[in-house]
Amino acid sequence: MIKMTDSADELRSVIDVKPDVYGEKIRAFAEGYGFGYYFCRFWVQDGAAAVCAYYSEAVVYAAAFLTDEQAEELAAFLTGTGLHRILMPYELCERLKLTGRADKLDLMRWGNGIKNAVETDKESVKTDVSLVKIYEIAGSGFDIDFDKWYTDTSYMLRHGIAGVYMLQNSACAIKMYASEGIAYLSYVCTLPKMRGKGLSSRLLRYICAEEAQKGNTAYIICGDGLTGFYENTGFVHCGYAAQLDLNGEQE
Repeated sequence: MIKMTDSADELRSVIDVKPDVYGEKIRAFAEGYGFGYYFCRFWVQDGAAAVCAYYSEAVVYAAAFLTDEQAEELAAFLTGTGLHRILMPYELCERLKLTGRADKLDLMRWGNGIKNAVETDKESVKTDVSLVKIYEIAGSGFDIDFDKWYTDTSYMLRHGIAGVYMLQNSACAIKMYASEGIAYLSYVCTLPKMRGKGLSSRLLRYICAEEAQKGNTAYIICGDGLTGFYENTGFVHCGYAAQLDLNGEQE
């Protein structure tokens, strides 16, 4: 049975079973927003799965192999709740029989990038930087709803969940969260006129090395076109993610 929860303990009892990027993303929303906002909601299913919906986007975590009944129920819930974009492990998407509506993305983790490392002085990386400037860079490579992105990112920054990084006023990255040894990175981008100079690679290596010193392994999800870039930077493939785009349509 899938039920909405407003209990941090109940949610943690599911996502603590085997920490991964999906469960930790749910944890980040729970720790950042709590359970009192209409736009950020949480559900658990029989101690086996958890869902977090942020407006019309969602992330799904599975702690165990779902029975046929659980898989059918979860698939119906996700496609019938008016959600637009849903992120989950690709193997879970297969179990829910939703792969026909999903993009298959690479899940990558920071690996042996030391041999390819380029020194980046700490003083050259800015972390106390205007989100408007980060948006100017990230927006050159990502389709971002500024108001929603700014509200969410600034809130998570104030609550110590997220972190922003910028190099030479031209390359940026955002650490969306770091918990249970997992640091998830996104919005890695360089201004078009500065691309090809290795700025994003240098910035990523700096962030990943910094997180490693804290005991965290950095992860990123990317499409096929960027896999080679991340491999050259020091990331290794470790699985697949599924991104469903349901266009808000209910079945």
